[in-house]
Amino acid sequence: MAAANTDQPANDSAASAGVQETRVQERAVDNKPTLYGFQTCPFCWKVRSLLNWKGVDYSPVEVDPMTKAEIKWANWKAVPVFVDANGTQVNDSNQILHYVDEQLGGPARFAREGADAEQDRWMAFSDEVMAKSIVPVVYGSLRSSVAAMKYVTSVEQFSRWQALKAKWLGAIVMRMIGRSRAKLFDLPPEENLTAQLDKLSAAFTPGFLGGAQPNGGDFANYGILRSTQGLRGFDLVENHALAGPWYHRMQELSST
Repeated sequence: MAAANTDQPANDSAASAGVQETRVQERAVDNKPTLYGFQTCPFCWKVRSLLNWKGVDYSPVEVDPMTKAEIKWANWKAVPVFVDANGTQVNDSNQILHYVDEQLGGPARFAREGADAEQDRWMAFSDEVMAKSIVPVVYGSLRSSVAAMKYVTSVEQFSRWQALKAKWLGAIVMRMIGRSRAKLFDLPPEENLTAQLDKLSAAFTPGFLGGAQPNGGDFANYGILRSTQGLRGFDLVENHALAGPWYHRMQELSST
């Protein structure tokens, strides 16, 4: 979960979420649906999990976290960026979830935006609360920040110099961001994450937010939490009485 792993665009007047008017057929690798992202990006995990669940054959493109050269062409300067086989570009992870569910891999499995207020609430929760809650836990100390950045640089496309810089400078930056995110909540980071998991799991009806099968809220929040696997704080997810079993159900059905 590198510093650049946000689902928000850089300042760009042309940037907009959702389906874009201009098609970019040349950006669909091997004429397949294509996901541009980082391996450790929590917002990318949302989309991967749904693509896998729906059995969509897609091309993954790993974006260089430092230069983002692979998405220089896009009007959205953050990952994920999704391009369908027909060249349709979709920005913003939650918007991509809706597009993938409606257009790919058979019939839609959950409601569109605006049709299910509870689903909309939990999808927004993934970005506005859960994503901000995990940062001060993962990067709760300089030591854990270095460990997290060491993991990031082991799986992302970094040169040796970039990896060294990301590991140490990135750890310091992410520690600062972690402190900033912690101030958004009244509880200490670990207690806050547990409290947010309590809120999430209280809405399972019974197995998922979507009831008998997952909906957009399940995939949105699972993706955020999936990015913490192997990092500081993941034990809070795995050992949670309700969220832990739900997490493993999501992981099993999405094969991620």
